[in-house]
Amino acid sequence: MPPALHLTGPCEICFQPAHGRHFGVMSCRACAAFFRRAARSKSKSQGLVCERGNCTVSDTGIFYCKICRLKKCYEVGMDSSKFQNDRDLLSSSSHYAKHVKLAAPQSLSNFLGRPEMILFCEPENASTSKVIIDLSFLIDKAVKVFQMPTESFPSPCHFENSLEKMAYALEDMHITRNETKVEFQTKVGKFELFSFWEDSFIKTVQWFSKFPEFSELDMEVKLDILKSSWLIWIRLDKQAQTANLQRKQLLGADVYMTGEGRCMNLKNFDVDLSFATNYSMDQIRSLINVDVDTTWKPSVDALIKLDPTNVELNFMLIQLCLNHAQKKFSGKTREAIEKLLQIQADNLHNYYVKTMKTPYYSGRLTKMMKIIQFIEADVRRQRERFYLAKVFDIFTLDFSHPEMVEMF
Repeated sequence: MPPALHLTGPCEICFQPAHGRHFGVMSCRACAAFFRRAARSKSKSQGLVCERGNCTVSDTGIFYCKICRLKKCYEVGMDSSKFQNDRDLLSSSSHYAKHVKLAAPQSLSNFLGRPEMILFCEPENASTSKVIIDLSFLIDKAVKVFQMPTESFPSPCHFENSLEKMAYALEDMHITRNETKVEFQTKVGKFELFSFWEDSFIKTVQWFSKFPEFSELDMEVKLDILKSSWLIWIRLDKQAQTANLQRKQLLGADVYMTGEGRCMNLKNFDVDLSFATNYSMDQIRSLINVDVDTTWKPSVDALIKLDPTNVELNFMLIQLCLNHAQKKFSGKTREAIEKLLQIQADNLHNYYVKTMKTPYYSGRLTKMMKIIQFIEADVRRQRERFYLAKVFDIFTLDFSHPEMVEMF
């Protein structure tokens, strides 16, 4: 094997350790930098003659005579034609200023390709004072519901486990719904938004109150789980309603359930947030617009194809809510969540094997997990938009319990 080539060694000018080949010669960085300065055509060193004639480098490696140092550079073969004169386009020297025209820097919005994005362009519109929305009354209602004794089921009813009990309870909650009379909603404003929050929160409380193992938890743990998951619970509930009505052709393809007995075309509706922000809708449209084709539609289409039973829907609601809460808490709350998840996984297995006589259910379980993943991805996108709104101080509202509205 031939010996390896080494690019290190003594500098051929000052005999100090070299750092590589510069301008055709093995040299140190100091001598290379000196040659670059001294060998320029306008350098004062050009044309000068040393009186002593042939100065040498000192024992410490210092060349005290610049004229003889430059002469040595030429003698060992340094070549000024190897200079890269156009290497730095941002140089402030007069040479580059004459030959290079620098463009004005792009604005941040154009650089990002999002000219409509909220930037630091109108600080006068940022909120300097917040209107506090007190949500304590909702918490008080939840506590009262959770403190009520658990309702008994009619005597003929027989359930194998708590998951089947919850399926019956959810069906009972929806039994008064008149699917043929759905109000079409065309706008979202202060009244519609606050009404949706209150109705959705109370409905989620009622559902959790039917959860046998949940009812045994400490009140603090119950409220932690509820406050972190009610918005994600109502999302799956509304999408399941939408899928059911679209399957029956009672709703159009672009129409989705947005509240109890209310639906909306999410591609065409008016939004009035003047009560919550000083910015115009044109300025914040990209922050609040929902891309239905990538958020709601995939999960609704999957729900239509799956056509879940009430037991399967309840399992998905449990998985979605508890998985979301599990990521936020530690200690006894996390331990309680892990226990609930394990119990309901066992209950689902028993439901398929004993009640449905279907021991091979992995296909349906995979489809259910896919729906959960669709919604979880949508929630992550929503939280990112919510975070941007907080960073840029877009909204003039604040909440007594901000953890309850972190996805809005």
